[in-house]
Amino acid sequence: MPYSGSMHHRVINRRVFLLAGLCVAVLAPVAQATTLQRLTFEELTDSSDMIVTGKVTKTWTAWDASRHYIWTHYEVEVAATQKGARTTTVQLSEPGGTAEGLTMAIAGTSKYGVGEEVMLFLNKMPNGLIRTTGWGQGKYTIDAQGRLHADMAPRGVEYVDVKTGATGLQPLATLDGLTRQEAGLRVAARLRATQRSGKVQ
Repeated sequence: MPYSGSMHHRVINRRVFLLAGLCVAVLAPVAQATTLQRLTFEELTDSSDMIVTGKVTKTWTAWDASRHYIWTHYEVEVAATQKGARTTTVQLSEPGGTAEGLTMAIAGTSKYGVGEEVMLFLNKMPNGLIRTTGWGQGKYTIDAQGRLHADMAPRGVEYVDVKTGATGLQPLATLDGLTRQEAGLRVAARLRATQRSGKVQ
C-alpha cells in the first residue's frame, strides 16, 4: 500500500511502483492512474499535522539525498495557522518533477504556482518532508474575493468511497466556495469537537 502521508487514508496505485514506502513514482513521461480514498472534511482535518493559509513564493526541483527520487519543493509564506505549530513559512514537497534531464511524473500529485493564495492541509512524512494531505484533496486555492476552490479534475486520479466501495468518484471538496474565514471557522469547530471527544490532534 503506497504511503500517502498519513495512516488515516489509503492509497492504491495501478501499475505504479511502490518505492521505499514514501512515494509512488516511475521515471517515465506519465505514471499510470492513481486510486485514492475519498476523504471527508473530518478525515482531512483529523489526519493533517498542519493546516495553513498563505501564498506560494518559491518553487524548485531536486533529487533527494539518495538520488532515488525527484521532488518538487514549494515555499509558502504563511498568513494564518489553523492547526499545528505557528510558523512564518512552510516548505512542502511533492514527488515528481524534472531534474538533470529526467522527468518523474506521478498521477494525482498536487502542483502549485508561485503567487497562488492557498489553504493547505499538510502531513509530515517519515522522511521529514511535508506533503499535501490526501494528495490533491488537501489543496484549496483562494481567489481575489477570498473564496476557496478545490481541484476537481486532477489528471490520472479516481477516488473510492471506502464505506460503499464506489469508485470513479470526484473528491468531496467540502470547503469549495467558502470564504477563507468560513473555512477557518469550520476547521476550528472541528478541532474543538475532537478535543472534547478526547481524540488526539
